[in-house]
Amino acid sequence: MTPGVDALRRGGARLALFVALALLTRAPFLTVPFLDLDEAAALVGSWTLLDGGTLYVDFVDNRPPLLYGLYALGQATFGRGMLGVRLLTVLLVLPLTALAASAFFRHDRRGLVAGVLYLVYGAAFLAHDMHSVSAEVLMLLPLGWAVALLPGEEEARRPGRVAGAGLLMGLAILVRQHAVLWLPALALVVTLAGGVPKRRVGRLLLLGFGLSIPLAGCVVLFARVGTVDELVYWTVTHNLGYAANPIPGGEALERAASYLLPFLLVTVPLWWAGWRSWPLCESRHRRVLVASLLVLSLPAVFVGFRFFPHYFVQLYLPLALAAAPWTAGALTPPLSRAARVALAWPLVVLAGFTAANLVLYRAPVGVYPETSPVFERVASRLREDPCFAAGPLFVWGYAPQFYAEAGLPPASRFVVPQASLTGYVPGNRASRSGKIDTSALVREEHWDLLMADLERTQPAFVLDTAPAGLYGWDRYPLTDYPRLDHFVRSGYRAVADVDGVRVWRRRGCEAGSREKRNEAAGAARLSLS
Repeated sequence: MTPGVDALRRGGARLALFVALALLTRAPFLTVPFLDLDEAAALVGSWTLLDGGTLYVDFVDNRPPLLYGLYALGQATFGRGMLGVRLLTVLLVLPLTALAASAFFRHDRRGLVAGVLYLVYGAAFLAHDMHSVSAEVLMLLPLGWAVALLPGEEEARRPGRVAGAGLLMGLAILVRQHAVLWLPALALVVTLAGGVPKRRVGRLLLLGFGLSIPLAGCVVLFARVGTVDELVYWTVTHNLGYAANPIPGGEALERAASYLLPFLLVTVPLWWAGWRSWPLCESRHRRVLVASLLVLSLPAVFVGFRFFPHYFVQLYLPLALAAAPWTAGALTPPLSRAARVALAWPLVVLAGFTAANLVLYRAPVGVYPETSPVFERVASRLREDPCFAAGPLFVWGYAPQFYAEAGLPPASRFVVPQASLTGYVPGNRASRSGKIDTSALVREEHWDLLMADLERTQPAFVLDTAPAGLYGWDRYPLTDYPRLDHFVRSGYRAVADVDGVRVWRRRGCEAGSREKRNEAAGAARLSLS
């Protein structure tokens, strides 16, 4: 058997192992409707693509376009809805990312350990963030392979690999902006790979050329439909404003104690094993690259001092790469006490967090708002309504789950209301309680866009979540927004109250719905005759 065929067989066997491990660790939460409301928002954004709409015009948010493309790919492959997206993630994205960690060590024993560490530790925390299909989880696939292309100085001198690493970095940025943080690490090792200065500059230019291909392609695609300005505003300008979170120091410290400190405690063995692995790295190239990736991942943790645990996901891959050399050697029998701890700790925390997460999501009274039955109850009420087929839906509130559960298209681009409408800042309780003034964030031109959307689409239903207080929306009653309040009260009437969510139905839509049903029945009779 030739070495190439043997390597291919070993790589296939390792990938199969990673698929099985990803399934084993993520299976308990595959069928949870929404682990995080960001999943619902991304799902609705992907429906914009699948239904022929335009991102950042028909749907707006601060995340890059390839995130929605991957959500759409999951549904096109495995079926519409979150299950299809999760299956894509568990069967392909996570295992292939683990395989990239293995490839970084040329698929030796350290590579196997690195892939396993990534998959096990990546599941051993709050399912709300680590098991949800976040942009950070998805971006690690191209990022991981960008790093895997440059495992040593020899590879970092090859033009094709350098350009390929840049291209993968560009794709990762189109999934999540935080991916750009790793670019200096790749540029550093490409520069340190040796050669005359002219060759080093040439490799840097190749890295930048590869990076520019997907980014330029994205700009060209949006330019063809005339929406480059919208792309730049939502993914760059607005995103930078979102990152500059006006959070009080006390709340930031509270969030750090609630999320960052437990994460550091769970991953202590990885940090310790990474330190012990330092003298075991056989090359300066590998030490510099892994250390740089770890250091450069830290700023993502502190963006806006929100300390959302999905911001920590970017650390898992470099931590696994850093810890793999010592861990691989320590797990060779006979096992030392440190090795037994390194083996037992991730299994214990995985089992503990799996049990805790099951309680958080499967208990009769869920802890997270995402577990509330209100979303399905409202969706059921809408499906039973005679006007269900009469038009789109508008939700006044921070709750994209209603769109996803009802399956109705959004009546406005503002599926996830932005700070530019209300001053509501996600991950900032002070913005909702009134402790800080965020009125300067409100943009009147965005209110013009919202009202123009609603006048054009004439939604069949408006859901007002303020009375229910979902996600703190009780601070934003309709009466505080005269333009929207007038639109709703003059053209709609309240027809239901479901767990505090007020359902408004467009006046006169019943007649239109009857006409549509009669037309459909007539068409059916004609087809039969």
